[in-house]
Amino acid sequence: MNTPSEIDISGLRCYDKIVDDVTYSVPRGITREARGRVWIVRVLKNKQVQVSARFTDLRFGGTRRALDAAIIHLIHSGHAWLRDDVLQLSDSATAHWRKRSGVGLCAVAYVANKGPGRGETFFLSTYKRVASGRGMDKFRAKLVEVLESAYEMHHQGVTTPYSIQKKIRQDIDQLLESQALRAFLAAGKRKADQIAVTEYIERLSHKVGH
Repeated sequence: MNTPSEIDISGLRCYDKIVDDVTYSVPRGITREARGRVWIVRVLKNKQVQVSARFTDLRFGGTRRALDAAIIHLIHSGHAWLRDDVLQLSDSATAHWRKRSGVGLCAVAYVANKGPGRGETFFLSTYKRVASGRGMDKFRAKLVEVLESAYEMHHQGVTTPYSIQKKIRQDIDQLLESQALRAFLAAGKRKADQIAVTEYIERLSHKVGH
């Protein structure tokens, strides 16, 4: 049985979690601790805890209500993961934004491994280059490279056939004109703005401290 939330979580990145034979759609950043019958909100960014809170079934009158309270807390923290933060490239490949030391905000792609173990991560572009429009040709080439690598990873290293290469390029061209890409770039702008504000506040704090 699936129980929907009364809170709109359509814009959040979620996963399904079964508790007592009931399937809940749970936003990323919230986990379930079975022993304590508690939902845990924990967000770690740049190796620092941004949000940490616990919502027990007992206190909130049930699993659903406790989860709803956790979702509200996560949303209002401003640290919820949004669907637009991730660009789906294929069944096994996604792109997302990541801050890299010395480089700033970057788009990186991740190709999941079919077997055990981690997949592969690919650098795509800095946010500044994509946002300026100057780096779109290189961005396109990188996306093509990612999908060709994904094909080869999932076909035991077989070189990508020409017909597949052609389809990949067509798919990428469609993606570059899509609303999904525009939403992904908008998500990048939000993250770039957040980083700029955080760095500005840190500089101010440093000046005050001296």
